[in-house]
Amino acid sequence: MKQTEIGLIPDDWKEHTLRDLIDILTDYTANGSFESLARNVRYLEYPSYARLIRLTDIRTNFTNEGVYVSKYSYDFLKKSSLHGGELLLANVGAYAGFSFIYPENLMFRGTLGPNMFLIKFFNQKIDNTFAYYAFSHGAVYNQLISKAASSAQPKLNKEDVRTCYINIPSSIQEQQRIAKALSDVDALISTTEKLIQKKKNIKQGTMQNLLTGKKRLPGFGNKQTDLFVPNGTHTKEVKDVSPEQIRLSAKMKQTELGEIPEDWEVKTLGEISTIIMGQSPNSDCYNTQKGMVLIQGNADISNRKTICRFYTTHITKTARKGDVIFTVRAPVGNVAKATFDCCLGRGVCAIQRISDFLYYYLIFIEDSWSKTSTGSTFDSINSDTLASTLIIQPSSKEEQTAIANVLSSMDKEIETLNTKLEKYRNLKTAMMQQLLTGKIRLV
Repeated sequence: MKQTEIGLIPDDWKEHTLRDLIDILTDYTANGSFESLARNVRYLEYPSYARLIRLTDIRTNFTNEGVYVSKYSYDFLKKSSLHGGELLLANVGAYAGFSFIYPENLMFRGTLGPNMFLIKFFNQKIDNTFAYYAFSHGAVYNQLISKAASSAQPKLNKEDVRTCYINIPSSIQEQQRIAKALSDVDALISTTEKLIQKKKNIKQGTMQNLLTGKKRLPGFGNKQTDLFVPNGTHTKEVKDVSPEQIRLSAKMKQTELGEIPEDWEVKTLGEISTIIMGQSPNSDCYNTQKGMVLIQGNADISNRKTICRFYTTHITKTARKGDVIFTVRAPVGNVAKATFDCCLGRGVCAIQRISDFLYYYLIFIEDSWSKTSTGSTFDSINSDTLASTLIIQPSSKEEQTAIANVLSSMDKEIETLNTKLEKYRNLKTAMMQQLLTGKIRLV
């Protein structure tokens, strides 16, 4: 091993400045003065000849509303046109120093927008994908972030980039092996993320159907004539019909919350649970070790579970492990479960004596708290308003339990996938630490 400006590397690796490896370093403003850009480039809010590629487009994977330019504007911006595979580096603002690979095979033309650099490398010296990973982690990334933070507003200039040090294998083939190994892990992460989102979408649709009675699970509802499969054939037997096929076609009744099955009921939250409003302890009693864990609001909730940030020795109102925690100050309506006994601050309440069905129903209506009937935002909610909230539920405890079990099973599946995703992300971080420094070699 040998020492370099940015750490130890194998004897057969080389230290460079990025100036040695970059063929093209350009940006939006390289196409002309501000006056000429203003005259020749017009942003369009509807699809046109090419899309202006902004940082927000990259971060949202192009699912956001795009900004477009005409062919005339695209031709004027020819110095920063994008064709796929280019390294893009944010150079202004909170994301200055973050890099991205512009995707290949997109369904539209692209041209670089403001506040990013476009970088192309000498491909005989450094593999493009290897360079991306080096920019994303470790010494190169740290140098970029440090330089960006040296000004009042985070910002990078071209010389900041050119003067960064980078250590690379002398062999392009070794660079490519490293890039492939990291790309394979990225593909695994991406596949898992998509699967998680798919499962979440399925769960959301299932909640929409089961928690409103639009669809019934096998064994519930009138088993004679009011259940049918979507193709129109009626059935008296439900044991061989999947939950996705069963639909309630009749025996509905009108309520304050709309149509619900005849054997369901409308209750107020106060009728079917006990609500304990929080009360702030004396702030002098806050600490990080003694007393009871204090839950004050969303900052003390993660993944629908309470987390430990602060303790208090002044115990006011309390919740028991397993109680539902409900935020009563903006943002109102977020739902979690207490993972331990805790003290309740004024930003939350505990909902006790609650069924698992009701827990999922509160999650289902979570977004409805963001707006009142007048369209204004709920800043807070009091106990009377919360207790008078209307809830629909099956009259049968058995059906409530069956619905909750279906949703709980989905939650467990999503949680298992999230655990795998975290494992893959940690694996990638460990691989980057070892492979990009030569501590582990791929042969």
